[in-house]
Amino acid sequence: MVKHSKWARASILTLAIASVGALSACGGSNSSNTASDGGSGGDSGSGKVTLRFFSNLPDRKSGQGLAEQTVIDHYMAENPNVKIDVETLAEEPFKNKLKAYMSSNEPLDITMVHGGAELNTLVQAGYVRELDPKEYEGEKYNFLPGVYKSFSFNGKLYGLPRNSDYEVIYYNKKLFEDNGVKVPTTFTELLDAAKAFRDKGIAPMSINGKDLWSFGEMFQNVVQRYSGDQNLILDAVDKKKKFTEDENFLKAAQFLQQLRDVKMFQDSFMTADYGASQNLFTQGKAAMWYMGSWEAGMATNESLPEDFRNNLGVIQFPVAEDGKGKIDDLLAWNGGGYALVSSSKHPEEAKKFFDYLMSADQWAKTAWDTGAAVPAQKYELTGKESEVQKTLTDILVNATSTAGASFIDYGTPKYKDDTQNAFGKFFSSNEKPEQLLADLQAAADSQ
Repeated sequence: MVKHSKWARASILTLAIASVGALSACGGSNSSNTASDGGSGGDSGSGKVTLRFFSNLPDRKSGQGLAEQTVIDHYMAENPNVKIDVETLAEEPFKNKLKAYMSSNEPLDITMVHGGAELNTLVQAGYVRELDPKEYEGEKYNFLPGVYKSFSFNGKLYGLPRNSDYEVIYYNKKLFEDNGVKVPTTFTELLDAAKAFRDKGIAPMSINGKDLWSFGEMFQNVVQRYSGDQNLILDAVDKKKKFTEDENFLKAAQFLQQLRDVKMFQDSFMTADYGASQNLFTQGKAAMWYMGSWEAGMATNESLPEDFRNNLGVIQFPVAEDGKGKIDDLLAWNGGGYALVSSSKHPEEAKKFFDYLMSADQWAKTAWDTGAAVPAQKYELTGKESEVQKTLTDILVNATSTAGASFIDYGTPKYKDDTQNAFGKFFSSNEKPEQLLADLQAAADSQ
């Protein structure tokens, strides 16, 4: 692992992520629901204001949910006239209810949003407020360069990112050691690991197949490993290239077929949502979990088994032996964040809390200090980071290139749905790689 001083690492981090600027479909949770504080969102008395906050982080005792709740508690302690009612749901139920809230113009005050296609739907409906990017310049907020892209439409800003998101593979060191399996750095080694764990009756890799989006991220990872070009797949979404005419797309689809054929993913993976896939991994029943940097908090989550936490490791996605991509090329973007709701009953108070939440000394500092996530703002290393945090930081600061966008979120909402459904059909059947590419091309053509 490359070592850097506290300030050098922060500076390198800024440069490493400068080109990261787009979209995501991620940031879930392993819990299904958490009750809100109660309240109607109206005034609870003279001079008292109740704000409604909607989040996709139902676990408020660890990880990002704890970090989020900590900032909320700080604000209420400093502003006793404000009560913040928190409503939380796990990832997919959250997305569905936010769509319902949008349709009914529900007067929330602040909501978590996913950048890109999903936020664009809220923007087109007029459900979220425009922000002035000039207000968020300077050291008070300390946002890294380029992070507004997935929250901007037609030159206007509608939300702010909370994390620097990038895909990695989390793995169980003990399962690899006990079964004599090499931690994979190449595609061949990844396939060999799958076969070895299957022979031992252990699921090689857990994935949230029901949610579909992880398949898209993995395909993008594989395309880059063959092509060495972070922009190739984005160019295909922009109709500058064709999924059906570039050999790198075919090689990537063929590799996904190999993963399917060697049973890389857990049994019944197509019915596993985010929480189920994480639980399988944290319970030691899967050797690997394909997921993002936002799950850094697993290493410090005391509700997880100590044996698991002590044996949690992180690696970059392996490389193709016959490909042009490098191990340090990183699928990175900015995805989840927060937005102000247009129908808020208390727009001024909501804006005050929103600005407080996004200050560098609140969400960014709290998320990093608690080990919950890698923020989208500059942060100072404390010296108390977990090994997982240190590894994730090294992966980011040593990145030789970053994607800047998740391709499934790079187009329209319809494109995203069509693309995810194409992967769902492919992994739930014996469909050939050529048909997957034809479906991806059809999705690009019809957006």
